[in-house]
Amino acid sequence: MSQHQPGSIYKVGGRRYVDSQAVYNFAQRHEIVAEHDGWRIMVPGGAVLCARVEDPADLPGQRGSLYQLSADPGISLKAQSSAWMSQGLVQAGGTFETSAAAKTSCGGCGKTCGCGPCRLKHGHDHS
Repeated sequence: MSQHQPGSIYKVGGRRYVDSQAVYNFAQRHEIVAEHDGWRIMVPGGAVLCARVEDPADLPGQRGSLYQLSADPGISLKAQSSAWMSQGLVQAGGTFETSAAAKTSCGGCGKTCGCGPCRLKHGHDHS
C-alpha cells in the first residue's frame, strides 16, 4: 500500500469531525458508501457516517471539507478514532469548546489570536 498523509480529526463542542484527507484515507482501509450528505464508512460491527458540514470554521491543519462523525448504535467513536490514529489514517487536529475557539487558534487570524502571523497581520502584540 502506498504512503498517505494523515488526515485531521477534531473534537469541537463534544462532537468529532474529520477533514477530506481523512475520508480519502478511510477509503484505503474500509468500504465507503456515498450518502446524500457525505459518506458512510463501513467498520467492524456497523458504520460511521461522515456528514459534510456546510460553511464550517477553518480548523488548524484542515484539508478540504469538514465532516461531522456519527456512529451506528454499538460503535464507539472514541474507540474508532483511536484505531484510525493508530493506523496512521488521522492525527489529532485539536480539541475546542466551540468552532469560534478553533477559528482563533494559531493561523485562525482573529484579532485576539496570539500567534506570530496574527500579531504581524494585525500590527500589535498580545503578550
